[in-house]
Amino acid sequence: MMHTGKVLGVIPARIGSTRIPNKMLKDICGKTLIQRTFERTKEAQSLDALVIATDSDDIEQTAVSFGSRVIRSIADHKNGTERAGEAVRLFTDFIPEIVVIVWGDEPLYPASAIDSCVKMLRENPQIDAVTAAERITSPKMIDVNSVVKIVTDIHSHALYISRSVIPYNFTNQNVDHYHVIGAMAMRTEFLFKYIEMEQTPLEKIESVEQLRILENGYKLGIVKGDFENLGVNTPDEFVEVEKIFQKRLSVDS
Repeated sequence: MMHTGKVLGVIPARIGSTRIPNKMLKDICGKTLIQRTFERTKEAQSLDALVIATDSDDIEQTAVSFGSRVIRSIADHKNGTERAGEAVRLFTDFIPEIVVIVWGDEPLYPASAIDSCVKMLRENPQIDAVTAAERITSPKMIDVNSVVKIVTDIHSHALYISRSVIPYNFTNQNVDHYHVIGAMAMRTEFLFKYIEMEQTPLEKIESVEQLRILENGYKLGIVKGDFENLGVNTPDEFVEVEKIFQKRLSVDS
């Protein structure tokens, strides 16, 4: 594949959500969740273009209204990475070297996390994809299954990703726990390879799409940081995210 050296950002945004109906269109202090995510993502210096990939008329209309390009996708993708892969095939402006998949329900972490993922991928040809992980500072988040935990080797490659607590602190040592946040950079060739793979056993069990990478023996690099992030996976998390935006907006006003 002849690529341009450019980076394409894709925000997969499906309308179906069981825990929070029409989640992407929920209002957070005057803007929808998807708009909050889009505006934060646009701040990334490494992206040459950014699109929203959706199966929804309502999301498309909303996205167009705040200035996003939209690529329509089918409804029955198994995860956001597959939806992003379809969008890249339909994107015609250029053939990207790297695709950054940005989860539409995580509007808080800084755009610099996206840039760091792209940087690590470019500097490490042996890595197939890179995602970001944040140190868990709240003890109550450790046992929450919507918070996807991750452990790495000494070279910052993922060893395993789980909704359970990992590592288990059997010896009562000081240990930092990390959880995955919603930015993952892939070389375009590897993204196309990923979407051709069958879902893997652990991916199905944990419902964690990055496990398809590890179970097939590929390298997933991890950018660790203190990103002050919280995703919107449950109604309680939505309330917390709204409070954070209210606080930030009151400080800026």
